[in-house]
Amino acid sequence: MFANIYLNEIDQYVKHILKIKWYFRYLDDSVLFVKTKQEAKEVLEKIKIFLKENLQLELNKKTQIFKNKQGVNFCGYKINPYRLKIRDKGKRKLKKKVKVLKEKIKREEMTSKEAQKYLAGHLGYIKIANTYNLENKLFYHEIYEK
Repeated sequence: MFANIYLNEIDQYVKHILKIKWYFRYLDDSVLFVKTKQEAKEVLEKIKIFLKENLQLELNKKTQIFKNKQGVNFCGYKINPYRLKIRDKGKRKLKKKVKVLKEKIKREEMTSKEAQKYLAGHLGYIKIANTYNLENKLFYHEIYEK
């Protein structure tokens, strides 16, 4: 909560003064998309100055500029201007959890309702990304096999 309060000034600066349309921040990590590498360098310099002068903060060594077609890993997602995907690591973990839950349901160690409650947070996480194929594979594949 403290990060949200303290960093609200940089959010407002980036969105309203720099007019960056594609800006995301979670705690002290942020991502923004601009059209050119030159624009990225200029915006980055302005943000560095704003942070130092107004919040007495400095960007860390992890700060980088990427080509937008590469996408960027952020909060468990791979983000680019055209889509939001779950990172491969997150997909593997989710697939493993679903497999374990299905086995528990088959052994009657857990009901499907309990499994659904357990997965509620994960489902919310994948719903905002482009995951139609992943959801079908995880949750509906067995229906078609029977």
